[in-house]
Amino acid sequence: MGAFAIDVVTHDWARFGEVLDLYYAVLYGPYGVARDFEWYHPAHGSEFAVALGDEGGLLGSARLLPSAGDAERQVRQVVVVPEAQGAGIGRALMDAIERIATEEDARELWLNARHTAYGFYEALGWEYDSNEFVSELTGVPHRRMHKRLG
Repeated sequence: MGAFAIDVVTHDWARFGEVLDLYYAVLYGPYGVARDFEWYHPAHGSEFAVALGDEGGLLGSARLLPSAGDAERQVRQVVVVPEAQGAGIGRALMDAIERIATEEDARELWLNARHTAYGFYEALGWEYDSNEFVSELTGVPHRRMHKRLG
């Protein structure tokens, strides 16, 4: 895997359709979710950390939902293209999300992690909030996890 850069974008990024395509290709399509099913909820005000390869290709993305006025923020749809997994992109995306949240005075982040990512998040200092549950959308086991910032 070559070099990559992390950028922060919003829904109005000219290439945002590529982010949605990546989410669908990795997180939903393989589990039988129809492309036209309501699997993406556009919370306007979301911020996205995106990983771009040295030739500009989209390698990954992570989404920070807008604040509801409290110090807790939700992270969603953290994804790295399969061929680039293990190259530090996921860690860099999460570092960017944490930096954004900290700059916006968040004190805690939470997410629903897929069972295949539990170890990844634990290595980044995340802890479990719940027992395993199965996503109604994908049928994939998840756990709610959180991380205190600062």
